[in-house]
Amino acid sequence: MSLGRYIQVNFDNDLFWFADEVKKAHHLMRVSKVLENKNYIKGIHKVLNREDMEYKGEKYVTRKIVLQTAKTIMNFHSTYLLGKPVSLVGSSEGMVKEFNRIYRQGNFNSTDFKIVDKINKYGDVFEYVYMDGGKIKSKLINSEDAYPVYSDGNEYIAFIEHYVIDSISYYTVFTEDKVLKWNNEHGEFNKVEEYANVSGLPIHYHNLNDDDEMFGKSELEDIKGILDEMEDILSKFSDSIYTNSLNPMPVVSGQRIDSTIPADAMGYVLNLEDGADYKVTSTMLDYNSIKLLYDTLKQSLLEVAGMPSIAMGQGNIANVSETSLKMLYQMADVKAMLNERYVREGMNKRFEVIRDMIGRGGMTFGTDDYVDVEFDYARPINVSDLLDNLGKQHGMGAISGKTVIEKSPLTNNVEQEIGRLREETGDIKKKEEENREKKKEE
Repeated sequence: MSLGRYIQVNFDNDLFWFADEVKKAHHLMRVSKVLENKNYIKGIHKVLNREDMEYKGEKYVTRKIVLQTAKTIMNFHSTYLLGKPVSLVGSSEGMVKEFNRIYRQGNFNSTDFKIVDKINKYGDVFEYVYMDGGKIKSKLINSEDAYPVYSDGNEYIAFIEHYVIDSISYYTVFTEDKVLKWNNEHGEFNKVEEYANVSGLPIHYHNLNDDDEMFGKSELEDIKGILDEMEDILSKFSDSIYTNSLNPMPVVSGQRIDSTIPADAMGYVLNLEDGADYKVTSTMLDYNSIKLLYDTLKQSLLEVAGMPSIAMGQGNIANVSETSLKMLYQMADVKAMLNERYVREGMNKRFEVIRDMIGRGGMTFGTDDYVDVEFDYARPINVSDLLDNLGKQHGMGAISGKTVIEKSPLTNNVEQEIGRLREETGDIKKKEEENREKKKEE
């Protein structure tokens, strides 16, 4: 279904169809969930709704302990996959070199990290690639401002960026060939700008969602329930310590004697009738049972979140081999592989857009030429073992010197390192040539 047909069927060819599109129920429900998760990341948790109570005739403010563990987990998975910049590889050295230049100019490495961070936190993010003064750049559109338009056959036919500032609604409508900007300032719709769209619709990055294959799902949805329970236990346990253990209650059994003792007095004696009893009672908390429950919840959190226990301070390791490190970080590797799949799918679409934009500028490549990415997980590594293995493979002729440079953890910039090696090789050849000329003269 084309966009024109979609507008005709759903909005009776209304020129301002986009204003009604963003009000559809499925958009509002999705945006509401995104904003809810955004507030959770900020620290607005369920435990903050605990009611205060009256204790010993006065208002007692209950503990409301907020754990920002979710933010730590999200940051871990984002940096694990893209804490180190990706390496661009491909079939053509010239094409890879050109894409590396575009990556540097457009600061795409920083954009890549933001993409995986937003996917983990909110499930979706959109990227619009554009040309700015001869440089190819991209803009990320947050999920709460994004309204992709899908036809009944799940075809991606348009995109709307919508937000409200000072009671004025702003709309940017993307079609395959145009970008139109509107607002409703002064109570009526105004077209602010219109220009040609040379890069197509914004690229939709999202993870897997069993409920809706067109949109992603926040990783927070799987761990919020466990974290809420942990926060509730800690808050109630803290209240119990202060009210029942550290603040015991005096109890007198027998005839009550009306008397007052100054609060700062020393040496006073409490006189009771024969057979009366006085004692101070406090509640003995079952620490071991609470600890067992909390530790079980924490272990479940690590398993659901795909976090290695060692990364959360749950164990100690000394010198270990590369194989042992891989086993410790196996769950994190599985999580990173899934994230890599979603990010790579969006990156491939980005590369197609960039290649098309380069072609419009006159630079062409072969039909079979391509650019791909290699991810370098931020797993702790045994550098000595890795370099030994690379050296052995290179000595056997199994890999090239360039691959050794790319895989080496000591290399920060592959292209720069290769350039320096070429310069050194050229200098060596030049000296050898000079030595040969001197020998001839002698």
